[in-house]
Amino acid sequence: MSGTRRARLLVSGISENLGVVLSLADRLDVQAARLEAGEGPSAATVTLDAETINEAAADLAGNLEGVRLALSEAASLARRHAPAFAGAGWDAPEWHSASVAAPVAGPAAAGSAGGMAGPAGAASPAGLGGPVIGPGGQPGLWRLGRILVPPLARGGRPVEVPLAVPLLDAGNLQITTTRERRGEAVGLVRGLLTRVLASASPGAVRVTVYDPHELGAGLAGFAPLRAHGVVGPTLTSRARLEAALAELSAEVGRITVDRLGGRFDSLREREDAGVPRGEPWRLLILLGLPPLADEAARTLEAVAAQGPSCGVHIIAVVEAEEGADAPGGRGVPSLPRAETVTAAELQGDPGDVGAVMPGGWRTSMSGLLGCALDDAPPMSVVAQVTTRVVAGVEQAVVRGPDLGGLLPPGLWEYESSAGVSVPVAHGPDGAVGLTFDDDTVHCLVGGQAGAGKSTLLLDVVYGLAARYGPDQLRFHLLDFKEGLEFAQFAQRPGDPFFLPHADTVGIESDREFGVAVLRAARNEMQRRSVTMRALGARDLRGLRAADRSSPWPRVVVVVDEFQVMLTPLDTVAREAVSLLEVLARQGRAYGIHLLLASQTLSGIDALDATAGKRGSIFGQFALRVALRTSISESRVLLSTANEAAGALSGVGEAIVNRRNGHPVGNEHVRVAYPDPAVLAELREQLSAMVVRAVPAMRPPRVFVGHAPAVLTDNPAFQALAGRPVPASGDPAGGGAAYGSGTGAALVPADGSVDGSAGDPLAFVGVPLDLAPPAVGVRLARLPGRHLAVLGPLRREAVGMLQAAAVSVGAQSAPGSLVVDIVAVDPATVSAAETLASALRRAGHPTYVTDVTGLRGVLASAGAEIRAREEAALAGQSGAASTTRLLVVFALDAGRAGLEARDDASRRSGLDDLRTLTRRGPAAGVHLLGWWRAPSRLADDLGPGHRDDIAAWVATGLPGGDLFGLAGHRPVTAGTTPNRAVLFDRHVQAEPRTVVPFAPLETRSGADNGTVV
Repeated sequence: MSGTRRARLLVSGISENLGVVLSLADRLDVQAARLEAGEGPSAATVTLDAETINEAAADLAGNLEGVRLALSEAASLARRHAPAFAGAGWDAPEWHSASVAAPVAGPAAAGSAGGMAGPAGAASPAGLGGPVIGPGGQPGLWRLGRILVPPLARGGRPVEVPLAVPLLDAGNLQITTTRERRGEAVGLVRGLLTRVLASASPGAVRVTVYDPHELGAGLAGFAPLRAHGVVGPTLTSRARLEAALAELSAEVGRITVDRLGGRFDSLREREDAGVPRGEPWRLLILLGLPPLADEAARTLEAVAAQGPSCGVHIIAVVEAEEGADAPGGRGVPSLPRAETVTAAELQGDPGDVGAVMPGGWRTSMSGLLGCALDDAPPMSVVAQVTTRVVAGVEQAVVRGPDLGGLLPPGLWEYESSAGVSVPVAHGPDGAVGLTFDDDTVHCLVGGQAGAGKSTLLLDVVYGLAARYGPDQLRFHLLDFKEGLEFAQFAQRPGDPFFLPHADTVGIESDREFGVAVLRAARNEMQRRSVTMRALGARDLRGLRAADRSSPWPRVVVVVDEFQVMLTPLDTVAREAVSLLEVLARQGRAYGIHLLLASQTLSGIDALDATAGKRGSIFGQFALRVALRTSISESRVLLSTANEAAGALSGVGEAIVNRRNGHPVGNEHVRVAYPDPAVLAELREQLSAMVVRAVPAMRPPRVFVGHAPAVLTDNPAFQALAGRPVPASGDPAGGGAAYGSGTGAALVPADGSVDGSAGDPLAFVGVPLDLAPPAVGVRLARLPGRHLAVLGPLRREAVGMLQAAAVSVGAQSAPGSLVVDIVAVDPATVSAAETLASALRRAGHPTYVTDVTGLRGVLASAGAEIRAREEAALAGQSGAASTTRLLVVFALDAGRAGLEARDDASRRSGLDDLRTLTRRGPAAGVHLLGWWRAPSRLADDLGPGHRDDIAAWVATGLPGGDLFGLAGHRPVTAGTTPNRAVLFDRHVQAEPRTVVPFAPLETRSGADNGTVV
């Protein structure tokens, strides 16, 4: 038997027993009065009366003991089922406790933001500190005052039993009063609401108030809760009340169908069966009841009748005239499933047994017994409760339910043949997961800034990494915004952890690097396609069954702010669209999945300008997650008929849809919060598992968009051992390729570079690609094999010149390279000396001069070129075996001196420069020069001789200035700080963006290395 039903039966029994007791007592009083008056009854009568009295006294004693026991049991029951804040007096210390407990994890904590609520469980109420609030996680009864029981015997004392009524998940409450005593009724509501809000989890109760008389003044103390969605705006008109009733009616209908579904009679029964509640309690407080139209009246009656089973309850204060019919008064109908509290003057006759004195109350639970209501709570208590509830709601909104409860007990216990799945949120029926398989191949995530999008992505990555081993699942992680969320998956200074599942981690990624990752995923798909055709497999499951030699893991490409790749509309965006379309359409069979996240899907140039591409790509994304966003974005992200995401408010509140955005597939959830302590423990477990299970696992290929490229940390430079980079590893663009191109291995297994002697590769930077780790210009003995560095950015230009010279020196045997360095601009003298020190340590003769020596260096180079040419004609090639390298910083700054002609030879410095650029490479003399503007380079080379320098790298220049140098090809990227554009007309079809190597730095004299 439920506690509320038992309480009702006990109080009813008390009333019946007390009626018998009072009747017997009245008879004894009459008898005694007659004897004292000396009326002198006969002996027989006296004897009879005495016997009757003795028998009645015996019966009375038995009845009195039974009533005492019933009263004691009723009081104990009321106290036990109205614990803590549900039954504490207003002066109890817990009301004034300064501690604020953390919000209860799980659906209850998400009530205000996610539309989810539940009992507070066996924890202290989230808004206040205090004891456990009762069996089942919530109070069964709520204190209103005291039942006043008259003395059970002559000379005895009155007995008081706590007056506590059922409410949440039990019924409604109707308070019928007179106009004069309306303030007492409103105070009763204020106290009951204070108890409910203090006992429930933050946001687990939603309140709607209708007050046509005082316009909200009676409950004004709860106004701070309005901004947090706990209390709605006060309704003051009948039209707004009818609209609110219609909304509640719709909620009751939804819960009846979707939650109860014919299997349960109420949410309470559903919760007792082990299913999470998932719905908040909704209180409709009516501080007055206007005449309602027939339809609205029927709606009110229906909500009152079915609402308590769905967590919807009505607390109504109704005014009636004195002498009106019980229980509601004349013309006041009683609400279905409602306990009633009625002013005494509206019920009974003063001559009735058990009549209540004016100013008292009667309730449907206490029968004829009178009641005294508790005073309204002090405003300080109300303020204390609202303040703490607000704090709890805010904390729940920011933090949400914890991820720890969704992680598996053991690592890497799942297998990915049929797909991968990960729980990331809490919904009405418990944990909600995202699945990547043959039905929901790809996932689209959207939401405004601060809505919890990055939190969701972390939940996905960490959750999948905990469930599936690196042989079952691989990641490419790309972040195109300025956040550093994905940085935690790569090794960092002071933190050796890396995600063993990650092949690539891109932080503040460039568009070109993102396209390179998509290209790598497409290449992996093609590789699997070839193997599947050879083995006769139709999908990944068949491939894994037919080929046990490789794990063939599933690949998930996670791209945050993916729209950056698609704007503006250029060659990069077009390639990105093409790759996304191929992966979206064909990835299913090969176990390649996309998880694309964005703040907005509107205004993406490459999709809007290409007919059909938006539907062609996103039509493959059956799984969609929409966090808080605008209504218009909800229509774009989900579907044109689905505006559900526009109604979301809290952080982490989301709509999960597995039906391509159709409204029928909406699931309202709250994304789990990745607690740092939980993640720290998981990272330690993953690191320990890597050491134990896969100790040879390599860290991922990491690209940090804002970070400079460090030459000495580059694997291509570290692999140089006095021999040139082999031409077999030289892809388009003059780079050196290592490894498989997956990003997991970028250097050969033995750490060396094989190949025979050849032409050195002058490194200039790191490509925005998975491989090779460095790119540059091949200094072959062919026309045009020089390098021009262009642009006004000194740091980038100096770094590339130094890297080119040092890398050439690292590929040359000691003494086989002679270097002349000219610092034409005085500001570059220090950089020239630093470069010279590095080359000398490598065993190469190096000479440094300033602008005054420029003419002499060029004249010497011109003379040596002519001498080597004459020696070659004479069959003497020994002198030409040594490579001579001229490195000139800010060559255009010496133009005035180069234009002057020598009086004896009539040659100018420009003549020697042009001899060097036109005839030097064939003689083994190469120029690495920096010009600060392309026009100055063209002037120095002379009309029609622009091709004398076939390779250039530009930094800090607008693309229009490079159009002609690029063979009349548009240059749209790479001209910002810490970026450069490399173009070599002999080996490249298009300019490519690179990250320039940073300038060298000088170490102490005791150090023999070079710091980059």
